[in-house]
Amino acid sequence: MSDSVLYDLPGEFVSSMAEASGYCDAQAVLPTEDHYIAFCTCGRWHTTVSTRDEGLTLARAHTAETEAQ
Repeated sequence: MSDSVLYDLPGEFVSSMAEASGYCDAQAVLPTEDHYIAFCTCGRWHTTVSTRDEGLTLARAHTAETEAQ
């Protein structure tokens, strides 16, 4: 087992973050068929994108926007 919870138990991590809804604790970019779904645990942001990099860029922008408020 490694030192990273994300590596060992990604499903459990995402589930625990979803339970803390309302806060921007974690964002995810997940592959599905021919595109990616990007979302935040706050529940106020989600989108579909064509590349992982595009999803990561938008997730970072969402986090920066939320921190600025």
